[in-house]
Amino acid sequence: MDVNWARSLFTVLVFICFMLVLYIVMNKRNKSNYDEASRSIIEDDDTAHDDNDNNGAAR
Repeated sequence: MDVNWARSLFTVLVFICFMLVLYIVMNKRNKSNYDEASRSIIEDDDTAHDDNDNNGAAR
């Protein structure tokens, strides 16, 4: 087994994984998930949520 054969096999494996990721991302069943995520960024109120009563002041 030659090292170039292993490199070629690794390249093919990475290409197959890349194509699988593209298929998952471009699949129409996932469109609603991506639309919801994009709307959540725009609809965020962008205000700081502080759990304590000191309005974010350092102690």
